[in-house]
Amino acid sequence: MNEPQLQRRLAALISADVVGYSRLMADDEFATVRSLTTCRQRVTEVVKQSGGRLVDFVGDNMLTEFPNTLDAVNCAGQIHQCLAELNTNLSENRHIKFRIGVHVGDIMFDSERIYGDGVNIASRLQALAVPGGICISDMVYQQIHSKLQYHYIDIGEQSLKNLPDPVRVYRVIEFEESHKQVKSSAALTKRPSLPLPAKPSLAVLPFVNLSGNYKPDHFTDGITLDIMTALVQIPGLLLISDVSMFSYRTKPISIREIGRQLGVSHILDGGMRRKGNRVRISARLTETENNRQVWAQQFDRNLDDMFVIQDEITHEIVTAMDVALVSGEPARTVRKALKNPAAIESYYRGWGALFSSATEDIRLAQQMFEETIRLEPESSIGFALAALAYLQHASMSADKDAPYLLDRAAELAEQALQLKDVTGLADLVLANIYLRNKEHEKALAAAERSVLARPNCDAAFTAKAEVLNYLGRPAEAIGLAQFAMRLAPVYPSYYPAVLSAAYFGSSRFEEALDAANISIEADPNNLDALLLIIAANAALGRLELAKEAARKVMILKPDFTIETFAKSHPYKDRSQLQKMISKLQEAGL
Repeated sequence: MNEPQLQRRLAALISADVVGYSRLMADDEFATVRSLTTCRQRVTEVVKQSGGRLVDFVGDNMLTEFPNTLDAVNCAGQIHQCLAELNTNLSENRHIKFRIGVHVGDIMFDSERIYGDGVNIASRLQALAVPGGICISDMVYQQIHSKLQYHYIDIGEQSLKNLPDPVRVYRVIEFEESHKQVKSSAALTKRPSLPLPAKPSLAVLPFVNLSGNYKPDHFTDGITLDIMTALVQIPGLLLISDVSMFSYRTKPISIREIGRQLGVSHILDGGMRRKGNRVRISARLTETENNRQVWAQQFDRNLDDMFVIQDEITHEIVTAMDVALVSGEPARTVRKALKNPAAIESYYRGWGALFSSATEDIRLAQQMFEETIRLEPESSIGFALAALAYLQHASMSADKDAPYLLDRAAELAEQALQLKDVTGLADLVLANIYLRNKEHEKALAAAERSVLARPNCDAAFTAKAEVLNYLGRPAEAIGLAQFAMRLAPVYPSYYPAVLSAAYFGSSRFEEALDAANISIEADPNNLDALLLIIAANAALGRLELAKEAARKVMILKPDFTIETFAKSHPYKDRSQLQKMISKLQEAGL
């Protein structure tokens, strides 16, 4: 008898358990089974609509997997909402409630089931949840806490049964306004509102002294000024000046009203308490439009060296602002890895130029990251970012320049890995290069490592989706490509083109056409999207529309041939390639 073939992948997992199952069955077995049957049907529908897969729902236990963490946590909330609706028709002692645990980790799987520590951790987490509640692991919290409208309670590290290491656990609490609105005075509300800028915008309210007399002091003012001075250095952030903000020190005005008057999307505020030789600094970041708190932190320190404390807390808060508003999680990694201020500056200058469509900006990014390497040769940061810049340049360059640029990108990426790359970008670069070289298994392995290292990176999810398309696994690519577009609401035209290819490979031609059209709206010259429009229309029997798009291809690229298309698109699955080619030929290409 053949052993089942186990494979590995990264997955977000929901483990749920019915509260008081034994009591419910003892009280009324038949009614409980009827309720659970209805519950199972409704929950299965919720899971499917959320992009997940119901692995098991036997008795009082449910196990579900998702390709990404945001959808898993959202689904957990929707399950509780669904059960609440079902319970409205039942007496209180017959209510069906779940405890839910959510974890993201490595799993093993065969054709039917999943196994591994990831499953065990999710199961142990649900046991810690309150009835109708959700517990998440620290890995889940790090990925979703700034993206979903919930509050979280850190219940500390928990020793879970049969697991060697403790796991930090958070309880998820439905969002409520974290502080009361303060009524604005008539004089303040007369000020006109300012429009929000296109880039992230922030105002820092003066930190307040909460140590009894509530009067401003040099320590709280110093913290405020240090934070604002450091925030000025972050590119891509609109920061309201300190002169404007100190005028708000004593004004009774709400966060929403300050945002309206100053035209900013976020407010940072905080306070300080002293007790003996101890000081506690609290800070929070709030969205002005809806008063949603997106970040909060508390710092407890000894007052042995006031200036050291100010520097340390300033550094942590500024890093958090960079992560939350501008650069994302890479900012935390960069600030830990780069100690030389000049290296940090060259990194930021390179980062600011990296995502331009102008070749001269990409060259500047290369120069800046090479300078980061020179200043911090023992850090992987410069090597990984320089590799990404050279890959970006290769995608924009003529064929004759691309080989050198790709070789340099690969060389830098390998050096970053030798230095134990902490960004995940080196593997992202190598995934793209391996794919170009038709080393498909290497490409998939690199893309998997990049997703694991960068769980909120749209580019990593897109890279993995593209690799799966060419491997002949387009159905798996759909959810990944969708999630990448969700992570980056303003996405490049390349993303929906990858999604379109996944739909086409899965014979979902209408959806392939829709996604390709989105790509063309963003970039009318996206050749891959045009080709998918041709193929999808041909597959749907709309040959005139396919031929019309084919004429656009020949205007855009007069030397286009099926042969060059086949060579330039690294399909491992020849049937997928032939499926595409046959439809292009039907349209006359």
